[in-house]
Amino acid sequence: MTPIRNLRGLTLIAASLVIAVLFTFFILTRLFGGATLSETLANIGASPDAPGLLFVNALVGISVALFVIQLRWNALRVVITVIVALIIGYGVTALFNLDSAARFTRGEFKVTLISDAEAVENDQVDLQYGRSRGDEFNKPGAREPVTQAAYTFEGKSGDVVSILGIAANRRSEIDMQLALLDPVGETLASATTVTPELIERFKDDDVRTERDAVIADFTLPADGVYTIVAEPQPVPGDVTVNETVSATNLAYDAFLLGPLGRVNRWAVWIQDALTLILIGLAIAIVFRAQQFALGAEGQLYFGALVSGAIALSSSNLPPILVIPLALLGAVTAGFLWGLLPGILKAYLGANELLATLMLNTIATRFYELVLTFQLKPPDAGYTASDDFPVAAQFPQIVSGTQVTVAIFLVIAAVVIVWLLINRTPLGYEIRMVGANRKFADYGGVNTKRTIMLAMAVSGLVAGLAGAHLSMGIHRMLILNISLGLAFEGIVVALLARNDPLVIPFTGLLYSYLRAGAQFMERDANVSFEVVRIIQAIIILLITAEALIAFFQNRRAMQRAIKAEEAAAPAGAASAQENKAHV
Repeated sequence: MTPIRNLRGLTLIAASLVIAVLFTFFILTRLFGGATLSETLANIGASPDAPGLLFVNALVGISVALFVIQLRWNALRVVITVIVALIIGYGVTALFNLDSAARFTRGEFKVTLISDAEAVENDQVDLQYGRSRGDEFNKPGAREPVTQAAYTFEGKSGDVVSILGIAANRRSEIDMQLALLDPVGETLASATTVTPELIERFKDDDVRTERDAVIADFTLPADGVYTIVAEPQPVPGDVTVNETVSATNLAYDAFLLGPLGRVNRWAVWIQDALTLILIGLAIAIVFRAQQFALGAEGQLYFGALVSGAIALSSSNLPPILVIPLALLGAVTAGFLWGLLPGILKAYLGANELLATLMLNTIATRFYELVLTFQLKPPDAGYTASDDFPVAAQFPQIVSGTQVTVAIFLVIAAVVIVWLLINRTPLGYEIRMVGANRKFADYGGVNTKRTIMLAMAVSGLVAGLAGAHLSMGIHRMLILNISLGLAFEGIVVALLARNDPLVIPFTGLLYSYLRAGAQFMERDANVSFEVVRIIQAIIILLITAEALIAFFQNRRAMQRAIKAEEAAAPAGAASAQENKAHV
């Protein structure tokens, strides 16, 4: 049996490494381009940042391998969860884009009446020969939007007229149609498009595309007041579907591939992932102890504040002293701010959810107070500190980006948290308390101390995330330095099932979705909130999976109880028979 298990383990590792290599190569191909492997390698070799890019993307590949190795078949469940969420998100994006074809029925237009005949003076009509009138169809937000326009003019029998219905500016893509009505309202002529010859003929009158409409050289049959009716053409159903699908595909292309379009976009993904991984690790520690503490936000703010204050006041020290000192201050501040709700929970019985949320508010307001009245320069036009000295900034791995040596801190944090949870007495106690607190008490575990330390150590890691934001990304202290980023770490930890070795992958995955949302909003004009919906769906699906597991376990326990009850009468009957026999 052991050789078979070893073979399966080796096969899993080999498959994971192959997936990791392919994943890394895909990222490099997208970043550096090249139709063939040799072209891609040549482009990589020509880049001055190639070593840093190769190193970071190799780590991305390793995180994929760890994800597969640690979760095994559960990795497939996580991937399916994300895929299902993306499919549902595609449908939501399609609903958002249902009005993509509306641009053909919305916009400014102009109607021009052209004739060589002499104009008839009449103040009761809207148009005369050589004049134009216009408006805007289906103006967004209008109380009574214009859906059809009618303009009258007076003409004489034999007058030859040409009527132009065109978009009034180059941004408008309205698809025009025209109709000419006689004095009694009968349609004499109509047009829904324009030929290339007429485009050339009337180009000086702003006729530009086939979406314009032209009634050319029509001879009026009688004297009287005629009416020109202009309106957008109805959009056919197939055009609506095609435009919706096209716009949704464009949005999803920006969403799924946008972060790999250029190095600066890739950097947005990686730098965001580093912070999310640290926060995910912090939350995983308390979640393993079954404590629903959400204090990472406040701990992050204190870590950023203390590290920033040290950085600003240590301009004369070399980097080898400033950076470790600032990091030590950040983790100490996070540890102490995490210790406070731990004490409240362990010794006073306070609800950890309420305690941490309230402490988050205190931390963020204290951060704003110190930044506004102590660290903000008097002549600053906005609320922010001075730029940190170069010695207090994390050195870059990839030039021109915020991908810095913080990546080594993240690697160290992942390894240390994994060792803490799986290879130390405190980690064993955290897992015992998380599995069954009453059993842990019975087994001699000091559960109060364990809960308190779990929250404090969680705060330590969250404080490190704050230092990364201040010293690695912003390189100054700013208002709203987190913008709720700590709460995003909850999803990272849940996706990883609170496994420290899986959190790097889920942090990268979640930050990829966040970065893709920015580029989807920028490139395809789709709201960032669509990605919020996708994130919510992921959380709901993960929660539903947990509920399924809960009900499965409960059903198994009920079956076991029924089996014991069924066996009990049989055992009692057997005892009675033995007694009678004696």
